[in-house]
Amino acid sequence: IPKSIREAGVQEADFLAHVDKLSEDAFDDQCTGANPRYPLISELKQILLDTYYGRDFTEGEVAAKKDVVATPKAEKKAKKSA
Repeated sequence: IPKSIREAGVQEADFLAHVDKLSEDAFDDQCTGANPRYPLISELKQILLDTYYGRDFTEGEVAAKKDVVATPKAEKKAKKSA
């Protein structure tokens, strides 16, 4: 199984040409409203970019971003791991 969208053979130029539309489509998807916190389109775009390039997800990094609002549970968990 490829570790990234790039490793699956998608050309970078093709992906970048469509990433904004993909982000908007993900935001408009009916499942998005079921999330505990409604994501920003910019956050969805970042997830797609990280997935394309195969960047690993580290939970503490998301809470460090200024535009991300952490839930009290996430803040408590972040303090414990620090």
